[in-house]
Amino acid sequence: MSLPQLLLDEPLSPELALVCPELAERARAVLPEPGWLAPVVRIEPTPRTPRTRPIQALLLALVVIVVTVTPLALLVLGTSPALR
Repeated sequence: MSLPQLLLDEPLSPELALVCPELAERARAVLPEPGWLAPVVRIEPTPRTPRTRPIQALLLALVVIVVTVTPLALLVLGTSPALR
C-alpha cells in the first residue's frame, strides 16, 4: 500500500502533509467548512478614548530614565576607588 493511498482514519502529522502533496490535499478535503469558525468581531476605538497627554509622556520618560540610570549610578559610585 503506497503512502498516498492510506486512509485518513487517524490524525495526519503536519510534517507529512508538507512533504506529500497528495496527502495534504486529501486532508484538506476532510476538513469541515469554515462556517464552524467563530465570527471575527472588530472593535473600533471609541472617539472618547483617552490619549496620552504630552506631560504624561514626559513624566513616563522621566520615570523610565530614573529607574534605569539609578542602579548604574549606584554601581559606578560603589566601585569607584575615590570613595574608598
